[in-house]
Amino acid sequence: MSCEIILQIFSGGFLSEPVSYQAVERKLDSVLDRLPVRTVIMGWARDKALYEKTAQYLAKRNVEFYFWFPVFSETGSVRSQSGLEDFLLRRQKAGGENGSHTEEDFSFCCPNDPQNIENILDLFQREFSSIPFTGVFLDKIRFPSFAQGSGQGLQSGFGSVFSCFCPNCLELYKKENFDNEELKDSLFRPSTAPLGIKKYRGNGVYDFEDPRIAKFFSIKAAFIYNRLELLSNYFRGKGYGIGFDVFAPFLSAFVGQDLKVLSGLCDFMKPMMYRATNAPAGLPFETEMLLRETVGNDIGKRNAFYKVMDLDGEKKPFDLDFAAKELKKLAAVSACPVYAGMEINRKKNLAEVYPDYIEETITAYAPTGVRGFALSWNLLDAPEENIAKVIDVIS
Repeated sequence: MSCEIILQIFSGGFLSEPVSYQAVERKLDSVLDRLPVRTVIMGWARDKALYEKTAQYLAKRNVEFYFWFPVFSETGSVRSQSGLEDFLLRRQKAGGENGSHTEEDFSFCCPNDPQNIENILDLFQREFSSIPFTGVFLDKIRFPSFAQGSGQGLQSGFGSVFSCFCPNCLELYKKENFDNEELKDSLFRPSTAPLGIKKYRGNGVYDFEDPRIAKFFSIKAAFIYNRLELLSNYFRGKGYGIGFDVFAPFLSAFVGQDLKVLSGLCDFMKPMMYRATNAPAGLPFETEMLLRETVGNDIGKRNAFYKVMDLDGEKKPFDLDFAAKELKKLAAVSACPVYAGMEINRKKNLAEVYPDYIEETITAYAPTGVRGFALSWNLLDAPEENIAKVIDVIS
């Protein structure tokens, strides 16, 4: 099987104790001679010595080194950021998606506030620009998902998806002849399926009963594109390569990511196709939160969603055929190489990943047109049997 491999290492959060360089080196020593590794992505603890030593190590092995940089979330822990307001003009609570797998608080800032962008770039410049990274891997390049809530309907995840309507955003909506009152009218209309979804066309494109909902998501995607165009130009001007961490296509529309157009801004894209992850970005988790936040326990509307999507909602891990089709459609239209993000770490109750899962996932994803695989979300937590299975299937 011919493919390239990207490795992801979580070094700790901005405010947490970083992992040791020795632990990173030991893990890389055990992997780099056995897999065709193109790039190592690591972040985002603030430890220059850790990155400098790793950069020297990887340069000797001719492996690219990208800094894993969460953009519109997490950065508020070390730089003042303005948050989001939902369509009812309520300030969103911070940290709604927390309680999962890392020291992340998932507290999102508004991408349309120029001061937020300035603070994000200032953080990178002050803390990480002196380190010889090959590139930057931009994560959290989105609005919150339905997982920002915990099944509380309009109180949390629902409101987070239908944001932001802060003063900066309201001005931008006015230019598009759209406002929150228009959206409120659409959201409170009865429908036969979640959000009135009528059809799924692939690559995050939906037909809705109410075209105003489609218009909202289109505007939201333009917000993210415009901000990422600015950030990409900044990092390219500094000589960095650029990678994007993105949601699976069918989830991407709800967080403001149009993957087809975003692919033109980066050197590679990693859709998070995590079929066994019961945490944010995991396909089963995000799908369940979408349904809980929009239709609750309404079995009829849940089944209507599965039918529209041609998705088997009972499969565990998440429907493999559906996930592979998603990747194939994305790879066919992407302007940059696509690397399938798959988890190889093992976390009890959060990511029960074993060799049989790895084998079936790689075998199904490999023929979809992807360039390779991004082994996620933390190499340091990957058991040797999982790494050995990747090597066995690929070689």
